[in-house]
Amino acid sequence: MDAEKALGLLRKVETKMGQLYIHLGNVFEGDKSAAEFFRELGQDMESNRAVVQYQLRLVKHEPGSFGSVDIDERELYSIMESVDTMIASKLTPTLKEAVELTVKIEGMDCMSQYRTALMKDRPEISELLHSMGVPEDVHSSRLRDFIMRRELH
Repeated sequence: MDAEKALGLLRKVETKMGQLYIHLGNVFEGDKSAAEFFRELGQDMESNRAVVQYQLRLVKHEPGSFGSVDIDERELYSIMESVDTMIASKLTPTLKEAVELTVKIEGMDCMSQYRTALMKDRPEISELLHSMGVPEDVHSSRLRDFIMRRELH
């Protein structure tokens, strides 16, 4: 898939995930630490969306300088469908169910590998992109720490 289309799709996924985390923050409003946790994840998604947006600007500024991006479009659409289903559901998930969905989505190979989709084609921007947004290991450790702290494993 060409880089511009791939990044546009990834921007949509990051936006949807941010919406999910805001939604879950509201669902768990009565549980201060859970609400804060989901809101932090939402902020992470906003930060990641900004990195994707920056990559998109680079591609638009230098058309033809970036090759195609090997992504599984179905997987990204599957994530967006899962998010839409959770937000639209009239059922309130338990904290464990909400965290399990988060782990499932965040654990998909496409999320970490596509967030910096252009690094493979342009290693010179790799360091810049890594310095932007929330590093994947910080985001993952936030999730892992919450699971351990709340004994949701």
